[in-house]
Amino acid sequence: MNALHRMERFLDQHMIPFDLVAHPHTQTSTETAHAAGVPPDRVAKGVLLEGAGCQIVAMIPANQEVHLGKLAQDTGMEVSLADEATVRRLFSDCEPGVVPGLPNAWGVEIVWDDALMEQPDVYLEAGDHERLLHIETRFLSEVFENAPHCHFSQARMQHLQA
Repeated sequence: MNALHRMERFLDQHMIPFDLVAHPHTQTSTETAHAAGVPPDRVAKGVLLEGAGCQIVAMIPANQEVHLGKLAQDTGMEVSLADEATVRRLFSDCEPGVVPGLPNAWGVEIVWDDALMEQPDVYLEAGDHERLLHIETRFLSEVFENAPHCHFSQARMQHLQA
């Protein structure tokens, strides 16, 4: 089964209404937001984290990054960023480089940032570089199956070029 079908089935089983939004091919979630004509704080990107023998996906706005210290402080989870090989292994039916917007459809745990609740709706990666699943925010706790959440993202750091 491909990634999109897995996520569509998951949403249907949970009776969550959604729309599919196509966009030109992109490589990053901020590019995706721009290509889809969506503000980047309404695109939820997944960041795969590892710690103590487990993996968890942090769902944050596309214009943010995970603050690992804040996440550890608020949840007690000591984690680090996972490598691309782990992403490919866990989400093998997704295109390379994509962490799907519904990792729990693969049985992978989630923690999500409260900033996502500030939006009327969110857009989730659909398993490839050309489609998003559009869902009203009021369904997020059901979509994420009551996973833990707190505010642990921060504005992306601007890295200086030498």
